[in-house]
Amino acid sequence: MSSARPARFTALVGETAHAIEVQLLGDGRFRIAVDGREHIVDSRPTGQRSFSLLIEDAPAEVSVTSRGDEFQVVIGGRTHRLRLLDERARRRHERSAAGDGAREVRAAMPGKVVAVLVEPGARVERGQGLLVLEAMKMENEIGAPRAGSVTEIRVAPGQAVEAGELLARID
Repeated sequence: MSSARPARFTALVGETAHAIEVQLLGDGRFRIAVDGREHIVDSRPTGQRSFSLLIEDAPAEVSVTSRGDEFQVVIGGRTHRLRLLDERARRRHERSAAGDGAREVRAAMPGKVVAVLVEPGARVERGQGLLVLEAMKMENEIGAPRAGSVTEIRVAPGQAVEAGELLARID
């Protein structure tokens, strides 16, 4: 099976793009290249959305949830969010990235504010962390949807928020 062509994707972590190639080697083994650095990964499912990985002889327990092309990956208690785009979706993203992002930052789900990482008046880059929200027992860093100046922070650490609630504004 190692002669199968690798699948190619672009993984967006914030606004940083990484080139990904995945090639099935068979028997739960994959050759995965991230930005040209190759790794052999042995993967075994341990649950509906969890896996035990052996990456170059280093074990890792991983939980993965997805919605469309957006993934949330939990490794060792740390949450990582990314978008996984095929070639066509990557070109669409590049065309749309030329436009501005939203000016308002709203809670995607109910939770509790763990930390506020910026103050009003701070200059931020698109994807830069603004605050940390705990939801469903996981901490999620909320990034800036656009580059600009933080004009308002509407929450404080320890505050409970509802889905859709305004957290911050960026101009």
